Amino acid sequence: MAEISNTKDIDIANNTGKVGADNSIGVKGGVGKNVALSNVTDVKVGGLNEGKIGAENNYDITGGMKDGDSVGNVSQVKVGQNLGSIGAGNRVNIS
Repeated sequence: MAEISNTKDIDIANNTGKVGADNSIGVKGGVGKNVALSNVTDVKVGGLNEGKIGAENNYDITGGMKDGDSVGNVSQVKVGQNLGSIGAGNRVNIS
């Protein structure tokens, strides 16, 4: 089971940094089966989010992945107050 650069089960008080964000990922022709690539799940920020959560990632996928594909999904994110970016500004190039 392939899981590449996934971020999950994060519980923090405040976020001013990056959680599963600002990554560059390139895949050329490989992977397969139960693939999950750079997904961000189950992130809890109890207070203020001024940072990035699953945001501004770059994906360049050429001829690879398939089977259980799942690319850059952001789910189950809870924040007290959001002034930052959640799942925003991602760039995906698939050829």
